[in-house]
Amino acid sequence: MSPRVLACVVAYLPQADRLAALIERLLPDVAGLLVIDNGQTIDPQAAPWNQMQGVQWYRASRNLGMGAALEIARGRVLAEGYDFLLSFDQDSLPPPGYVPQLLGIWAREADATWAALGAAVVDEATGAPLPVTRVDGRGGLVASSALVPGPAAAVDHVITSGCLVAAPALAAVGPFRADWFIDLVDTEWCWRARHRGLAVVQTGDVAMVHTIGRAGVRVLGRRVLAHAPARVYFQVRNALWLLRSREVPAGWRRHLVAPLLRKVVLQALLPDQRLARWGAVARGGWQGLVGRPDAQDRSRV
Repeated sequence: MSPRVLACVVAYLPQADRLAALIERLLPDVAGLLVIDNGQTIDPQAAPWNQMQGVQWYRASRNLGMGAALEIARGRVLAEGYDFLLSFDQDSLPPPGYVPQLLGIWAREADATWAALGAAVVDEATGAPLPVTRVDGRGGLVASSALVPGPAAAVDHVITSGCLVAAPALAAVGPFRADWFIDLVDTEWCWRARHRGLAVVQTGDVAMVHTIGRAGVRVLGRRVLAHAPARVYFQVRNALWLLRSREVPAGWRRHLVAPLLRKVVLQALLPDQRLARWGAVARGGWQGLVGRPDAQDRSRV
């Protein structure tokens, strides 16, 4: 009997053709497909959605964020007896046969410690693989453009999109952090899993195309993504929350500090919405230092 997989696609103001291509690619190979429409911008009764039989629609009245959306999917997996959750955002397109390929690797290679399996990620714009970043046994940061040979290798974390997670791990590790909203939700969950003795694995045998945000502004000699102030708030706050966690793997803590400092400086120097960015950095810093990471944070920038 084939494992039952619930695929969850989290969408926010999606391009209809890209979202339709993703849904059509996944539908034949999963037992259920849940689309979480953050903001109710999709009408399931209109074309092409009304021709996609078997899609479950969750139409959120506002943008719940990635963490809350994944938690909705996690709840369905556990309540409805699925064996796996396969999570996606709208910026990815897996190859044909993606689900059977991941399930095949899991069946051949997995042991009882496996929590999650991700694919190699290829930047749609450049065709280059997304580097795999991990900390070695001496605490040094290692970035490689390809995984070690073989179908599966233990890594420190994988991205949300295209990640296959076993139902027992979803129960053992616990909820996705709804209050983290978007940034570092996947990293935090993976590190929590590893803290509990479970393994996060990535395969180099299966590659998935993903749209990587393009850097658009040069500041102090660096190309910087000009995120909205609200996003900057979550990036700063969540990074500090992660630094405060005892579940951060040994060796990673100091490697989180430099990117956070660059974020604080460079985002605040961007020419547009400068005051709002300063405010986002300040609020994110304050909440990250004194706020409770496990408490639902309803603040918005």
